[in-house]
Amino acid sequence: MLIAALAASLTLLAASAESGSGSSPAIERFFIGTTEGSGTADVIMSGKHPVRDRSEGRKDASGALLLDQTVEEQGKPARRRSWRLVRSGGNRITGTINDVKGAVTGDVTDTTLHLRYTMKDGPSVEQWITLQPDGRTAKNRMIYKRIGLKVATVETVIRRVE
Repeated sequence: MLIAALAASLTLLAASAESGSGSSPAIERFFIGTTEGSGTADVIMSGKHPVRDRSEGRKDASGALLLDQTVEEQGKPARRRSWRLVRSGGNRITGTINDVKGAVTGDVTDTTLHLRYTMKDGPSVEQWITLQPDGRTAKNRMIYKRIGLKVATVETVIRRVE
């Protein structure tokens, strides 16, 4: 569940690469190609544990971002996630993720992606990904809530892979 949200953010960032102006924000270009993320999930009543992911992002002929991702979370089997995300006008992003209920929505600036969605297993997720000045790393912070109460936080660093 926690890594799923991380995957969502990576996909949405790459998906928003179609800005309509011919120039994509830097945060969106960051996710085209291969990225790897690692960090910590802090789950209420369970404590902290490591999380990792590896993603391959590309755009299709329509400009949508397609993301294939493998997510590893301590104590769970590795899982694959699939994304399809598009720019929906201005700085807005919408899309679908195979483990998300309904649409993924978000806003993008040149250096930040802010996403909102609800996982199929219940929690709502709010996520911020911020590109760092080096252009090769981004900080990811995700907050999971159930009935308005924070139940988990995930913090990771995402790196471009050459």
